Amino acid sequence: MNILTIKAFVPGAALIVTLSGCTIGNGRICGPLTSPAYCDREAYQKLVHPTPTRDEWEKASANSDERKKDWIDCRGDLDGGYSISDSELNGREILEAAGIKFDEMQVCMMKKGYRYTSSCKGEIASQFPACKARNR
Repeated sequence: MNILTIKAFVPGAALIVTLSGCTIGNGRICGPLTSPAYCDREAYQKLVHPTPTRDEWEKASANSDERKKDWIDCRGDLDGGYSISDSELNGREILEAAGIKFDEMQVCMMKKGYRYTSSCKGEIASQFPACKARNR
């Protein structure tokens, strides 16, 4: 092997050693410590473009415009989410206030005849008023 061959071989070998255990998914190089959501196209899209919480509710007689109006009537945000605007609260208080607001919004949406269509799996989601109503 001459010196030119060795120079060409060393960078290629370094690349192979560097990428061992890696895969290419969703157009990205993914290693063993990479989050699966980064490499799985569907999971990545859900992470980058989440479904608005408003769209996790359905009512047979309501179209999307009516659902948007009802969501706002139940104190939801225009973008389909919900938020707490009191800047005087600390982190824990914001989480508690957001939880209370979401519970109230769920009750409001159910009173308007909507059914929650998202997952009720997990310790937190299983306690949602809409999930408790679904399991009755």
